[in-house]
Amino acid sequence: MANQNRAVYRAFASQVRQLQGVDVSDAAIDSFLSALTAGAAAAVGTATYACITVVENGVVSSLAPTDEVAGRLDELQAKHDVGPCLESAWRQRVVRVDDYDTDDRWPDYISDARMQTPVRASVSFPLFRESDVMGALTLHSVEADAFDPDAVQIGRTFAAQAALAMQSDTRQHQFSEALASRDTIGQAKGILMERYDLDADQAFAMLRQVSQDTNDKIVDLAARLVTLDHPPRTS
Repeated sequence: MANQNRAVYRAFASQVRQLQGVDVSDAAIDSFLSALTAGAAAAVGTATYACITVVENGVVSSLAPTDEVAGRLDELQAKHDVGPCLESAWRQRVVRVDDYDTDDRWPDYISDARMQTPVRASVSFPLFRESDVMGALTLHSVEADAFDPDAVQIGRTFAAQAALAMQSDTRQHQFSEALASRDTIGQAKGILMERYDLDADQAFAMLRQVSQDTNDKIVDLAARLVTLDHPPRTS
């Protein structure tokens, strides 16, 4: 492996270590992913473009594309609901297109990609798949047969780093949501404690019992109670 590629790996590994377990802003994540897609395209000499494709609740979006061409390919996959990036994210496996001129998978997508972009080869790496969201990192090339086993191995390394960063972002949002839920439940407990002369444990036990009786989540029940007690102001 070239010394330049080793230096790229070390730099990104350092950034990933900084992201793990740290309170990271959305701007920091975006900046990191943009640097990562650019670094992946640079490290794989035959790659021309790179992009992270995310599908959330059926909606396809592009993160950190290195060029508008990469974003356009995601738009075409969203249009036809098929393609290598979607296949990789859905199946959680590496998907390689050696030659867009001869590949017979996803014919409508391939036809549009050939007519509307200069891309002739691609390789996609799965990042994650959860209940309603999944993602993949894809390298595209204007040359056919652009991605040999060494290129695939380099791509895997960058994909692993992207997955770590995005998992860090997911944890951050989950933590924020958990804090908001805890605050809402706390407000609801306070209302019940004041209204029915209960202590904190008794108030939470009441919330839990009503939640079980109505088959509602405690946080949803608490939110409704808070809204009823403090209705939003109307202008």
